[in-house]
Amino acid sequence: MNKDILNIVVTGGPCGGKTSALNELTLLLRSYGYTVYLVDEVATELINDGIKPFGDNSIDIKSFQSLVFDAQISKEEIRKKAASFCPNSKVAILYDRGLLDNRGYIKDAIFEEIIKERNISETDIITRYDLVIHLVTAAIGKEEYYTTLNNSARTETPEQARMQDRKTMEAWRNHPNLKIVGNDTLFEEKIQKVKNYIRAYIGEEEVIKQERYIIDINDIDLNNFLHHMIKEVIEEFVLNYDNDEIEIFSKSTINGSSYYTCIKKKKNDDTKICRTISSNEYFNYRSKIKGNVIEKIRYNFIQDQERYRLDLFNLSGYPLAILERDITNINIKGIPNFIKNATIITNNRDYDDDSIFVDYNIDRIYKKIKDNK
Repeated sequence: MNKDILNIVVTGGPCGGKTSALNELTLLLRSYGYTVYLVDEVATELINDGIKPFGDNSIDIKSFQSLVFDAQISKEEIRKKAASFCPNSKVAILYDRGLLDNRGYIKDAIFEEIIKERNISETDIITRYDLVIHLVTAAIGKEEYYTTLNNSARTETPEQARMQDRKTMEAWRNHPNLKIVGNDTLFEEKIQKVKNYIRAYIGEEEVIKQERYIIDINDIDLNNFLHHMIKEVIEEFVLNYDNDEIEIFSKSTINGSSYYTCIKKKKNDDTKICRTISSNEYFNYRSKIKGNVIEKIRYNFIQDQERYRLDLFNLSGYPLAILERDITNINIKGIPNFIKNATIITNNRDYDDDSIFVDYNIDRIYKKIKDNK
């Protein structure tokens, strides 16, 4: 079997959006039929396990980076071997930082010693990865969003984050397929740029913008189109906090394989922090909630070279459908031909996640649909 194995590094300065990007890329690639393996950030794992190059009983920086380097190679090789065993011909390995990130945290001379001792060259490292995406730290251009709270291993001040961002970017400067994503847009648009780099690499069209529609379930005829679609079963619930912060927990299942995430955000705020969680963490929180658990069926499909996601809900006895379209060609108009009517809701706060997953204002939503007819 011919394997199509992608090796994609997501790197960048502290608080650049790596975790959110990795989760979004996992979902994106899975929707295109890829099996996705993740290589978690090794340095953070070691620090959280008590192995540190700073603080009490710390080890010297070269010894620490040597441990990071060796553990990174080991984890990468395990994923590559798993990819060779996988029956799916399309496999993507996503790296939360790659081997050259180590250069950004130590002097060049020490890094050269580490790779020389292992008989590895920088060229050997570069050729391990097909694509490298650098997310610029929020400390450059989005200072008000810079935080250390979402990573217990992060200790950098904004000034240190800016310096670390520059050093990490320079560490990858010789990679022929390095993409840099800055903070000149809203965070959602920043993540969209990352996804577009992946789309371009796998031969898909770039998304110019997205549109969302709300649809009466009676106006949808899927029977003749289901064989063209990838079905995803999603279960979600929300935890509300006193500080107007929410966490959306999600279980996504495609072809019997499940993936768990948690999105933390402020109500009515576009900024999100997304992370992968274990099944144990998901079900632990699920057993404690008192609110609703929402289930939906998502169909991922492509029609007329445009990619769509159709979410079918059944909330409080009401069927509900929301369609999202990734626009790659502004000359293509309209909605899929198996949908009779749709009401556009792009940028309408009445229909965003806060309404559907938090407020559960289904009566209000349906009243608006009827008023618009």
